[in-house]
Amino acid sequence: MGAFSSWLDGNWFNLVQTVGVIGSLCMTAEAARREAKAREVENLLTIADHNRQLWSGVRQRKELKRIFQCEKVGHIVDATVDEEEFLNLVINHFQTTWCIAKIGGIITPKELADDAGSFFSLPVPHAVWERTKVDRNKEFVRFVERAIDAAGRF
Repeated sequence: MGAFSSWLDGNWFNLVQTVGVIGSLCMTAEAARREAKAREVENLLTIADHNRQLWSGVRQRKELKRIFQCEKVGHIVDATVDEEEFLNLVINHFQTTWCIAKIGGIITPKELADDAGSFFSLPVPHAVWERTKVDRNKEFVRFVERAIDAAGRF
């Protein structure tokens, strides 16, 4: 016990300082973790709000009803200007969510792929997707194409 007491007499300040630094680092790490969690919740609420705003447009605008019809009428599906405008917003929303999913966001790529596959397999969304995919991020295009293939409708 004498050796420890002697060491403590000579190093008590260094010990207190080290404990203080370690405690400070732990508190900083916990604050950063809480802040990251708060940002994640904020992002989730923002995406949910954007999603609500986007899809409420379908309920309010009767001219967009055809987007969700499952059966093709004829061989070629032509989207109206209103449908194409809306679907481009939807595609941009999917791409933003895909970017978030890639960096470990609030939705997994698998969940998003399931949604994308079923949505872009519908005739009108599929027609707009086929027409506009050449101007989109190539990696995102591969993601959606795999999702459509997995849905097995085309």
